[in-house]
Amino acid sequence: MKKGSISLRTALALAVCLVLAACNLMFAKISDIQAHPDKYQNKSVTVHGKVTSVTKLPFMEEGFYTLSDGTGEITVVTRGSLPSEGAEKTVTGTVESAVTIMGRSFGVTIEEKN
Repeated sequence: MKKGSISLRTALALAVCLVLAACNLMFAKISDIQAHPDKYQNKSVTVHGKVTSVTKLPFMEEGFYTLSDGTGEITVVTRGSLPSEGAEKTVTGTVESAVTIMGRSFGVTIEEKN
């Protein structure tokens, strides 16, 4: 092998690392959203995780499900179809707080874009 050239194996390993790093940068961590809701308030975020619970209330257009990414959990409000419990899901939506008291947010949710 010539000096300065890289092997195919090294190039593939580098490409895989770059793809994995890019995927990690695409998704916000739920723990970051929960820890700093004011930073994310009314902003669009994309999160990925596992659906841990699903709730559909009668006579309401919205449904709710909880998404866990391993760093935390967050409630997602949707007007679309509800995912199955245990499903892996990527969600893009707007971060909202039910109420803010003395600068502290309670009831942080993501309203899913449909």
